[in-house]
Amino acid sequence: MSYSFTADTRERARGEPVSKQFDWSVTAPSTAVVQVIAAATGTEPTEGTPLYDSVDSGALDTLFGDADGDPDRRFSFTHEGLTVTLTGDGTVSARPIAESASR
Repeated sequence: MSYSFTADTRERARGEPVSKQFDWSVTAPSTAVVQVIAAATGTEPTEGTPLYDSVDSGALDTLFGDADGDPDRRFSFTHEGLTVTLTGDGTVSARPIAESASR
């Protein structure tokens, strides 16, 4: 899955919560996180702060790469003004920190 944004799409994407479902046997959790962050920030996956500045991507792949589909397996961290959450069922969500704090 890849995202390409026009200037108009980038503007609309900023600040919007994004949640996507992945198959961990097809897409590495760290790759899924980068894609969801890009979608939430309206940027290309290669733009912005590297993921390793916020979390060990290898640890994400280890924790969720062999996940048994358990939605109770959950990990959250912050990156680029977003709260990013992964669950064992393959869901990755990113929402602005201010919105996350009110939930």
